Amino acid sequence: MALQAADRQPWLLVDRSIELTVNRFVDEFGVPYWSLGKTLYQPTTVPTLYTAMSMGNLASNESVYAPQTNAYVLRHLEVVEFVISNPFINDHTFHMHGHDFQVTEAGPCGNRLGGYSEVFYRQSGPWPIRRDTVQVRAFEYVRLRFRADNPGVWRFHCHIAPGHDYRGLAAILVEAPELLQKQQRIPDQMKEMCKKQGIPTTGNAAGNQGFDLTGLPPAITLTPTYH
Repeated sequence: MALQAADRQPWLLVDRSIELTVNRFVDEFGVPYWSLGKTLYQPTTVPTLYTAMSMGNLASNESVYAPQTNAYVLRHLEVVEFVISNPFINDHTFHMHGHDFQVTEAGPCGNRLGGYSEVFYRQSGPWPIRRDTVQVRAFEYVRLRFRADNPGVWRFHCHIAPGHDYRGLAAILVEAPELLQKQQRIPDQMKEMCKKQGIPTTGNAAGNQGFDLTGLPPAITLTPTYH
């Protein structure tokens, strides 16, 4: 019998579907990098949590987090579906902080650009298994669903470290920032630790106000390398 959730939670009804395609890049020195989409994940001047907590209403605008964070702002309680396509020879094990998710479907990619085939198989029947980590095998896709019911800033990344995670294969989920600002408070000790390291704790990704990202290194966008 196929694996299923013990509490028999049925398939969640999707409010928003997001396509995430694994890409691989090789630089002039032969060093490989990875991304979800065309932009490598890179840390920013202001940690994303501090931006979400300090930017008021603008915290709901993905632009304040800068392209290199691959940030997705999620509405409170919306059901989000990720369709992760992996058109490469390497398997990738993806982990989501802050949530578990339903694994509703998987199957072969339809082409090397990340499209998925009409031929698929459901992994979990009417009560999908729930995990916080899933392997997306080479040349396959996986469909995940979760409810955004935990306001916060959560990382979604490949768990293969350091080669994949630290080389760009990650995204950030900024979930219900308007509620996060009301419900949570960053401890003074954390702010003091950042101060001692010269890390700003307010402003957008560059430490500025509004959408001014002056001073932030540009996002790295490369052409995928299929070998």
